[in-house]
Amino acid sequence: MRQDIKDKQTAMRQRYVTSHRHTIQVDAIPYMDEIASQVGCLPQIGKLLCSDTKLALKVFFGPCTPYQYRLHGPGAWSGARQAILTQWDRIEYPLRTRKCPPNPKQWNAFRFFVIASVLFFLFLAILIKFL
Repeated sequence: MRQDIKDKQTAMRQRYVTSHRHTIQVDAIPYMDEIASQVGCLPQIGKLLCSDTKLALKVFFGPCTPYQYRLHGPGAWSGARQAILTQWDRIEYPLRTRKCPPNPKQWNAFRFFVIASVLFFLFLAILIKFL
């Protein structure tokens, strides 16, 4: 255990600036995963894939939030699954402070792009057919 502490301190000294203000710095996700594995609440992606594929994909590809450490083990929370599945809603909600009216110029540009693309491909098809 002491050797592990020394190894981590050496790695921290090499990675971070030594100063009085920055005494302890670690990478958050590996640190939380290490503590969770010691406590016994680290999410097991393999078991989640077999039991709840949607949740496993959200845990693996989504943002790392404390909810995933509450799925099982000590301090398990029955609402952790729902919190993980709806976390993007809580992230986006405060950013939607006002509704913007639709921009007709933007719609016209899109319509022009679609019509131009269709005409271009029709022209290519006719050109290839006659060559």
